[in-house]
This record gives sequence, C-alpha cells and structure tokens, in this order.
Amino acid sequence: MKNSRIDFNTQWNSLCLKKCNKEKRKETTQDDLCRETLSISDNLPVRCVGGWAMQKIFHLIQYFGIFTIGMKSKWQGNINYIEICSGPGRCVNRENGEEFNGTSICIIEHQASEYLKKILFFDYNEKVVDTLNKRISARNAINAKAYIGDYNKPNDICDKIIEETKGVGLNLVFIDPTDCSVPFTLLKKIKERIKNVDFIVNFAIRTDVNRNIRNAVLHSETHQNVVKKYTTFLGSNDFFNNPKVIETANKGSQQDLRKLFRDEYMNSLKKIGYSHFDFKPIENYYDLVFASSHETGIKFWSKANAIGFDGQRSLF
Repeated sequence: MKNSRIDFNTQWNSLCLKKCNKEKRKETTQDDLCRETLSISDNLPVRCVGGWAMQKIFHLIQYFGIFTIGMKSKWQGNINYIEICSGPGRCVNRENGEEFNGTSICIIEHQASEYLKKILFFDYNEKVVDTLNKRISARNAINAKAYIGDYNKPNDICDKIIEETKGVGLNLVFIDPTDCSVPFTLLKKIKERIKNVDFIVNFAIRTDVNRNIRNAVLHSETHQNVVKKYTTFLGSNDFFNNPKVIETANKGSQQDLRKLFRDEYMNSLKKIGYSHFDFKPIENYYDLVFASSHETGIKFWSKANAIGFDGQRSLF
C-alpha cells in the first residue's frame, strides 16, 4: 500500500467567494459552514477552511494507514477510530475555492478502514452530524456513524463510544478543534473509561496560543477568561504559576513560550498514563500533538511523518 497517496477528490467550487477575511467570514459562515455555496460533488454543506487544512489531513491519514495496517491482526480485530470535532466531511479552501474531502471522508474512503470495527465521529452541531451521516450512507460505510457530541460533556461521549465498541479494543482518537477550547477532562475521561487509546490533537499553538498567551501570563487580572480557558485546556494551573513561564513572557519570546505551553500539555498527558510524545507542525498555524502509552505508537508516528506533504521523504 502506498500510504503517501491520498485521494482528496479535489474540485474547484466556482461559487466560493474566495479571500474571505475574518470579518467577512462572520457574514458568510455559521459554525464554519459556508452559507454561500454547497459542495460541487454532492450538493451538501461544506466547511470553510484555510489552505493548511489539507496538509493536516495528509499527516493524519498517513498515520491512520500505518496504525491500522500495523494493528489489524491484533486485538481480535477490535480496532476503532474516533474523531471529535469532525466537521461535515467536505471542505472548501477559502483562499482559492478548491473543494476537497475532510478528515472523516478521507478516513472512511481509505482502504485500511475495512479493518476497523467501528469508525465514530462526534460534533456538537446537528447540521454537521446530519450532513456527515448522509455522506457516510452514500459511501455505504457500514462501520461508520456520526453522533452529536459536546466535548464539554465527556461522559456523554464516552457512554456512546462504550455503547458502540463494548469498551474493548484499541482506539485511535483524533480531536480537531479550531482553538484551545477542548477541556483536558475530555482526554482524561476517555483514558479512564475507554482505556487503550492513542491521541492525536490538533493544537492551535501558533494561532490561538500565539495571540493570547503572553498577555494572559503577564496580565492575568485583566485576562481572567483567557487564563481560565487555557487552564481548562491544559488540565492544570501549573503553567501560570511557573516562574520560568513568567520570565519567558517578560522577555517576549513567543517561540519559547509556546514550547513551555506545549510541554505543560504533555505533562498533563504523562499524569494520565502517556509516555511517548511527538508533534508535527502544520505550517505556521497548528501542531498535531501525538501521545501513546506504547513505544510502537511512536514508531508508527515517525514512519508516517517520514514523507512530507510535498511528497519528499525525510532523511531522518
């Protein structure tokens, strides 16, 4: 299997307005769903995304293929993929109007998906979930289903996962928010209740964090909502009480501050049983943070990232 080959089913959507700035997107989108156009391929809603989204999807799918093929003969066939903040399955690049498959459709169309017991998607938006289920049905993916799920209610999501998977097997969980709003209690609860889990988290460290973290550290009294948000995301208040963090913020080093923020997140992951970590930068926007409790996971991750989005193989 040539894991580097991913069919995004790209098409040009001539109805996309293109070049929409943040203010314009407030008018033309709702919950990131475009109000101005539907998909060229199936006339269903599409999500408005930046140009980096395809790169993010590429690296996720690279890992998914290697993970699933590597594990398919283990765990008595009980291998599951779970995605939280799934989106509707089809995206449009607001820069150039290029339409393409999102993570969920790339997963169910991947040849490795046949080895999965369950493929579960969660999103809080009913329209998104309905749209994704229509796309799943159109592809006759009988092991896949989308559900309404609020990441602020982790037990509800866990209940549905356990209902579908019977609480057995190995699970790859991808969490794909647009900012650092997912509470760490979600990961903690999934680890407690689902047990055998590897996480990949889309980490908005060069957007959300980069814009807000320095002021939150240095002026916490006037940025209490931001401090609360990040404390909830990190699962600990240790970051804001760390003298090194305060010193770094005073020096004005955004790069070092971002590293400390990411390190704190990984410290929280260690506390719930993870020992193998890595991250993959997605241009100047996000990191894909990977966490596994087994060294096999990190070996798969390294292998998956040996081929870049441009098709070039890494020397290391």
